[in-house]
Amino acid sequence: MKMKIGIFAYNFEHKKTQEGLLNLFLHGYKVECILAANPVELNFYQSKIRLTPKDLRYIHPQIIAKRLKIPYHVVAHNSQESKDLIKNYNLDVGIILGARILKKDIIDTFKIGIINLHPGLLPENRGLDTIKWAILKDFKQGATAHFINETIDQGRIIIKKNIKIFNDDTLIDLYLRIQNLEQELMLESLKIIENANNNFEKISSETGSFKAVPPELEKKLFVQFEKYKKKISVKS
Repeated sequence: MKMKIGIFAYNFEHKKTQEGLLNLFLHGYKVECILAANPVELNFYQSKIRLTPKDLRYIHPQIIAKRLKIPYHVVAHNSQESKDLIKNYNLDVGIILGARILKKDIIDTFKIGIINLHPGLLPENRGLDTIKWAILKDFKQGATAHFINETIDQGRIIIKKNIKIFNDDTLIDLYLRIQNLEQELMLESLKIIENANNNFEKISSETGSFKAVPPELEKKLFVQFEKYKKKISVKS
């Protein structure tokens, strides 16, 4: 099954966008177009505990698109312009490499659906701050590739996997390992869909969704992290 793939991305330098576009290209997948959204101001609590490495440099997705000859459109993702582009390119599948919440009418415009790469194991670990909540709630760490629907992180699961935890891990180690796994799951998801395997796990609507970890719980995070690693780590 030859699928027409469209990408949701951010219109700025972004690790997941860069790695996703390059991985798709290197594994022989043609991207029909990129829908790139400008940055927006976020209005939820911003954690003081850092997961991402500092001062890393990435290539703007528009430069990558030009080199790979992928049409690049700067649009609001939840717009009529996006819907028109999805229809004009006759897209089968969307992949989220950078996007906020997408509305149902955008989702329904794709013939098959939109794949999200979630940095947590669904259905238990939905929402924000998944690495931190996994530590605080004693969940395993991992990633899930799933189709999105109108409810956050409740679309059908395509594939999910755990990551290993090592005794000397930092939070940044977990973040990078999960991001690497997301790229792996993106490619595996496309193979599953290409093989017309539609037996995807549905997520119960009863599962909760976590918001950002509040400051009073973040204070406990590092102490809990050391206990967490001792429980589930493997020898490095």
